[in-house]
Parts: sequence; C-alpha cells; structure tokens
Amino acid sequence: MTKFDMSAAWDDSIQLLKSHSALIGAIAGVFFFLPALAVAWFGPTPIEPPAGASFEQSMAALRETLRQMVPGQIVVGLSTIVGSAAILRLWLARSGISVGEALTFALLFFPTLFVVQLLSGLAIGLGLILLILPGLYMIGRLTLAAPSVADRSYYNPIQALKTSWELTRGNGWAIFFFLFLVTVVIFIAAMIVGLVVGLIAGADDGFGRMLGGVIEAGFGAIGSLVSVAISAAAYRQLAVRSASDVFQ
Repeated sequence: MTKFDMSAAWDDSIQLLKSHSALIGAIAGVFFFLPALAVAWFGPTPIEPPAGASFEQSMAALRETLRQMVPGQIVVGLSTIVGSAAILRLWLARSGISVGEALTFALLFFPTLFVVQLLSGLAIGLGLILLILPGLYMIGRLTLAAPSVADRSYYNPIQALKTSWELTRGNGWAIFFFLFLVTVVIFIAAMIVGLVVGLIAGADDGFGRMLGGVIEAGFGAIGSLVSVAISAAAYRQLAVRSASDVFQ
C-alpha cells in the first residue's frame, strides 16, 4: 500500500498548474470563471428578511434565496464537470493531446462523470448525516474517481468509484485533510479580499455587485482549479503500479 505524501503531492500540484498554463487558464476561464461570473452578475440577489423578522421569517427568506440559486448553481456545476475533465485529461494523458481532443474527451465522458459526481455526492451527504465524520472520510476516498476516468477512460461510473476506493485505501483521511487545508487557505484569502473590496466599492447593485462578482468568481475558479490539480497529483502518486507505469 502506497502512503500518501502531502508534500510531494503539493509540489506535483504546482508543477501541474505550471504545465500547459495558457491552455489550462483558458479552459478554467471558460468553464469555471465565466459561468460563476454570469450567476454572480445576473443571478438572483439574496432576499433580506424584514426588520425585526422572526426566526421563522428569516429561515423562510433563506430557503427562498437558496431555491432561487439552485438553477444557476446547477449550470456552474455542470460546466465545472466539463472543464475539470478536460484539464484532467491534459494532465493525465500518457501521450501528447490537444485542447480540442481534451474537450472532446470531456464531452464524451460527461455522462459518466456526472453520475460519478452524483453518486459521490449522495455517499458524502449520507455520511455527513451520520455524525459528519463518515462524510468527510468519503471525500478523501472518492476524490480520485474523476482522475481515474480521465486516465483510464472508464465508461462505467461504478468502476471509477471502485478504483478511487482501492487507490485511497489507508489514505482517506490524509487526502481529505490536504484538500481541507488548501480549501481553508483559499476561503480565508477570498474573505479578506472580499471584505476589502466591499469596504472600497460598497454593496450596491451597480459597481459593487460587479466587482464583488469578479472576486467571487475568480476565487471560485482558483479553488476549483487547485482542487483538480490536487486530485490529479494524488492520483499520479497513488496510481503508479510499476516502474514503467509513470506519468510524464
């Protein structure tokens, strides 16, 4: 059983982000940044409960806000699946591949990756309901499903999930904490920048919302891209089965 090395995975993540940087940036911009920016600019604004609202009124306003956000978030999620698949294919292909070929692969395997995300989400959600910790553990165990599809061209989503489960045996918590730490750092940075921008630009529906949307979408794209890089780096580290089976 290979032991997951966080330091090596981080170094490999940085190298992946540097490789094909212009192409990766273009894909991330189209599939991560622009959809999130469109939702931030043109999507519904949060519903504010009336002054002196009761707890029930506040919760009703929150539920309605979440309900209105669902369509936009679905679009962002579907776009992220396509962009992530194309980027993973560029990084994990054993031979040279063009952006067109990577995008074609992403579209061809979209149904598989959609089901992978759906089943992973259900498993993680059920685990979170069961005292939270099982759900966090499932994140670490299932995070290599998408990279396995990008590398091995699995059409069967169950096979992709089984491969992730096998590769992460004994490393589930280590992978989760690695993802968690990086996510926290990006979240804190986004909060700080968002607060500064909010103080400077204000929170009106004009310039303030536009600039805030750019910051939100930008950090969201960065977070998605880094998460994809981490999953690819973890896969590259744990999926090597022999001396000849290495990633370039």
